Amino acid sequence: MLDVRRLRLLSELSRRGTIAGVARVVGYTPSAVSQSLAKLEREVGVTLLERDGRHVRLTPAARELAARADRVLEELDAAEAELATEQQTVRGDIAIGAFPSAAAGLVGPAVVELAGRHPELRCAVREHEPEDGIPLLRAGELDVLVTESYEGVGPAAIGGLDSRPLLTEPLLLVLPSADASDDPVPLETLSEAPWVAGLAGSPFAAALERACRSAGFWPRIAHRADEAFLIQSLVGSGLGIALLPALACSGSAHVRYARPLPPAPGRQIFALVRRGAARRPALAATLEELVRLGDQTGAALWKRPGF
Repeated sequence: MLDVRRLRLLSELSRRGTIAGVARVVGYTPSAVSQSLAKLEREVGVTLLERDGRHVRLTPAARELAARADRVLEELDAAEAELATEQQTVRGDIAIGAFPSAAAGLVGPAVVELAGRHPELRCAVREHEPEDGIPLLRAGELDVLVTESYEGVGPAAIGGLDSRPLLTEPLLLVLPSADASDDPVPLETLSEAPWVAGLAGSPFAAALERACRSAGFWPRIAHRADEAFLIQSLVGSGLGIALLPALACSGSAHVRYARPLPPAPGRQIFALVRRGAARRPALAATLEELVRLGDQTGAALWKRPGF
């Protein structure tokens, strides 16, 4: 009988490409991952990995086994969901991964509501960016991943996962509080301004570049940051201006928010789950609450003063 945990490691290796990459997402040491895969090789009796110095390649047999493993793991999730459905009770443990602003503005309130409605359901919130959370979701370390994409900017690959849209929110200009520009602000008037942008190569940074290009200029990047609080602090100190998703706009006294013209690409927030897993009553209830609060939160963001 093949060990399911080892099959998960092989499946993850087929996506990540390196032992070290697998170790990072599953929380094992590289040595432990290598030993588990070596045991899997002995179990199946064929060579699965070709080693070239520090690198490994999956053999054709390994690629076929990894594809079958993905189908097996999907069926196991579906079987678990069907068994849980027989009980018709919302109970158990759910691990929810989310990036910071969604965790604070959406997931946290959802967990509070779920605790009141379903006392036997225990939800744990874990901070994860999409690139780190998707492998953990595939590996079974997370049950739900709340993730993001920007309109017109390619999202992370989610093949084999089910997606539930939660909300779409606008990106707002973040300006020093002393700025007296009318709202909305034509982006073309900011072509010479210094910008606080996202980390180079990130979808967040690409969204700013796309917004500025639509207004006919390339932004002059003065600073780069990923954390919303830091971005707003830099703007509040007069070091530049920025675009931020509305959910991340915390209302600092040192900045003001305004709509850009033309509108910047919106940020789409959605929940990912493994295929078949959403039939579990606990997971179905969690998704239902996230969708409900997503609708409510999204509507409120578009009705805030200044929109």
